[in-house]
Amino acid sequence: MMKSIRYYIPNCITLANLIAGCLAIYQVLVNGDSNAAAWCIVAAGVFDLFDGLVARLLHAQSAIGADLDSLSDVVSFGVAPAFLLFSYLGKETPSIWAALPAFLIAAFSALRLAKFNNDTRQTSSFLGLPVPANALLWIGIVATLSLLQLSTALLLSIVYPLILISCIYLVADIPLLAFKIHFPLTEKKDRILLYIALVLLALGILFVSLLGWAGLLPFVVSYLISSAFYRLLWRSYNK
Repeated sequence: MMKSIRYYIPNCITLANLIAGCLAIYQVLVNGDSNAAAWCIVAAGVFDLFDGLVARLLHAQSAIGADLDSLSDVVSFGVAPAFLLFSYLGKETPSIWAALPAFLIAAFSALRLAKFNNDTRQTSSFLGLPVPANALLWIGIVATLSLLQLSTALLLSIVYPLILISCIYLVADIPLLAFKIHFPLTEKKDRILLYIALVLLALGILFVSLLGWAGLLPFVVSYLISSAFYRLLWRSYNK
């Protein structure tokens, strides 16, 4: 009985991620509140971070949990940011057709998660941009573009290439950090990952405090830079 309860705990956190994603979509479609939607997506990211951590601490990893995590991530970090961008473009462009490419974010996020579930190379690191980071990236992009007040032509000339680049990053074999930290921190690798995670968290709080949601854009860029830095550091350590 205790074993089954132990397995339910991380799954409940994963479902909280899914509910937060649903609330983000609701805020966009019904209330037209991109700020509230952004908060919901960030909350989903927090739940997504902790469900894996709790599963490892409780030794409660399961195939159902892994599938449930991916299904929740499609909603929270694929569909929700796609609707966020779609809603923004729908307000800024004269035709709804101009906003449709936003849904490529949802499509490629689903493809990225399907690849992840069937790729044994991604047990300790990511290949391609993880969908939570991509979702935060698009919150930051939409917030930044909202501040700039660009013309329709210039706006689309910026957004369309960014959609293409983010979709490529989602499915490309680009090694990036996965913060799968195991406690207690007996391994040097886990300690380094924890230090990097804390630095990134501090930077994220700083950027958002100074720039609002637009601060998520440099935050995700910092994550990409830290991934390259970690690979160089780990490579030199193992020489």
